[in-house]
Amino acid sequence: MTTNNTHITELCDQLVSAVRQDIRQELTEKFRQEFGTGVATGMHGEPLTTTRRRGERGADKRPFRPNSSLAKLYRVLASRKTGVNIQTLARETGLTKKAVHMAVYKLRKHGYQIVVKREGFQRPKYKLAS
Repeated sequence: MTTNNTHITELCDQLVSAVRQDIRQELTEKFRQEFGTGVATGMHGEPLTTTRRRGERGADKRPFRPNSSLAKLYRVLASRKTGVNIQTLARETGLTKKAVHMAVYKLRKHGYQIVVKREGFQRPKYKLAS
């Protein structure tokens, strides 16, 4: 007799979960038809901001200042057609090697594509991608 009761309760539980699933689907479909505009909005209806992909530069970004370390590094990289190693960049910009690495990182963050070329045991060479 207990096996019958457990079987009946299992069937009832399955029926209840199926009905709940159907009701959920109906309610979400109704909600989408009433409120779904296809545009992701915030709590007050304002459009959500789009996130930038890595290395992408947006229109709202200010260009760097003319005499900043970023400008110096950019000028050196733009004036060379071949790659330049960190020591040369540091010497020509008057920055330390660590500051050059940080400036390269910031230039990439601003959206400039800087290519690193490594050949054998030579030091890596940096250049602006054209």
